[in-house]
Amino acid sequence: MDYKGLNDNQVTLQCHLSKGLLGQARTGKSDLGEKAIEKILKEYPDLNRVWLLTGEGKMLNDMGGFVEVPDEEVINLNPKPGENVIMVPLINIDSVGSMERNNSLTWRDQYVVRHIPFIDARPDDVAIYQSGDSMTPGIPSGSILHIRQVHDWQEYFGYGDTFVLWLKDERRITKQVLKCREDPKNYVVCHSFNPTFEDEELPKKFIRQVWKVITILSDKGW
Repeated sequence: MDYKGLNDNQVTLQCHLSKGLLGQARTGKSDLGEKAIEKILKEYPDLNRVWLLTGEGKMLNDMGGFVEVPDEEVINLNPKPGENVIMVPLINIDSVGSMERNNSLTWRDQYVVRHIPFIDARPDDVAIYQSGDSMTPGIPSGSILHIRQVHDWQEYFGYGDTFVLWLKDERRITKQVLKCREDPKNYVVCHSFNPTFEDEELPKKFIRQVWKVITILSDKGW
């Protein structure tokens, strides 16, 4: 709670816990109970179960192998003349590769982890995590995506580029977007880099926002 800046009431409401349960557990008057613990772990998937139950180990999970990028490793970009380096905020939220998979990090988990320098970034750019295997090998799970919002995507999509699509059911998916030849006005084709995943048509009306992938940072470097 201290780490996320939350109070008893916020956690109680988010996890659908009985009122007063957290305070009683902290003072030793009662145990949380198995059901309450499962609700907490479901709401905060980055929380380490072993740490929560025993106090041992790290407080947070590794979240599916997300890469840790020490600032000193990415600060030495050696920009060419005329190239600017801007510190882009890394947001604690992810985009998945599969159309069928839910995000590992929900909108409730958002906070700025740190700032990462990118060449020729813009002030409104952000960076997020990538999870799932459908975009491998081009975008392996655990990569960091430097993304930029596309405000006029309904008029011009830029087919062939890779985008993070924020859907109206609150999921975020990463796909190469191709033109739907049968009905380009109402649909786009979502293509995966992993050949084991088939292309899927996505209705444009399901899309809330579109963000173009500018740079991919993985454990293999730039």
